[in-house]
Amino acid sequence: MKYIITLLLFFAAGSCEAALKQWTEEERKLYYSYITLSAIDTHQTFQMIECQQRPHCPLVEKNPFIGKTPTKGKVMVFKLVGNALIYKLLDRDDVDRKKALRFLNGVQGFVVVHNGIQWEKRF
Repeated sequence: MKYIITLLLFFAAGSCEAALKQWTEEERKLYYSYITLSAIDTHQTFQMIECQQRPHCPLVEKNPFIGKTPTKGKVMVFKLVGNALIYKLLDRDDVDRKKALRFLNGVQGFVVVHNGIQWEKRF
């Protein structure tokens, strides 16, 4: 399953490849880092969903957009649509892409680390 997630997210990023070539090398690296962190977060969420299918799982999703007990399909739709919207917003001339990407990487990195901490605390 984790390979499917990774392929889908990178396919979404790769479909924008023509426009990405107009970005600076640093912007492209930051964008690919963001997509990678997003894939890691998706994998962590899928692990939580599998845990929730067992009795007495202490994990609860905190993202209010997908609910406390999301499905894998809902997570994938949310991630793909969200990443596509983020790309569209970043691919504008009036956006400080580097600053926005650094912020997005910081937020997504925080989410990934927080998820890991929650897994450690619960088990």
